Amino acid sequence: MLKAEIVHCLPGRLRLRVAGKRGDAAALRELAGGLAAHPDVVSVDVRSKTGGLLVIHKLGEAWQPIARYAADRNILAVASPVTPAASPSIAETTAAGFKVINRRFRRATGGAIDFQSAMFLSFLGFAVHQARQGHVLGPVSTLLINAYGFLKEKGR
Repeated sequence: MLKAEIVHCLPGRLRLRVAGKRGDAAALRELAGGLAAHPDVVSVDVRSKTGGLLVIHKLGEAWQPIARYAADRNILAVASPVTPAASPSIAETTAAGFKVINRRFRRATGGAIDFQSAMFLSFLGFAVHQARQGHVLGPVSTLLINAYGFLKEKGR
């Protein structure tokens, strides 16, 4: 029997991945048809590129009856989900995104410029532009303070 892993489950939604059938649209449609026969399943959407099945159902948070149904009919063996780790905070997600940007800056410039250096230069350039426009007090001072913040961060 094919094995499916639960990618995520929300009330009324169950996303499964059948790794062994990635790219096999016909087999995934057949599995979807088997799951769709469950009386509480509203629809099953196939993602052949990922080997995924999105099951929309009426069971709220309960996905186990669908898993039992699939196992009893030799459609799929659905593995219980691992207890989800706490979702990362917005700050952690943002920091991870900036790490990716930093790696891309370094790769694109052969290691000559990182993200903090690029931001320092950008804010410094904006400050010069604002100063040339005669907007010295507000925008220039703010931009210089932000540029200094990136320079200070770089020094850590």
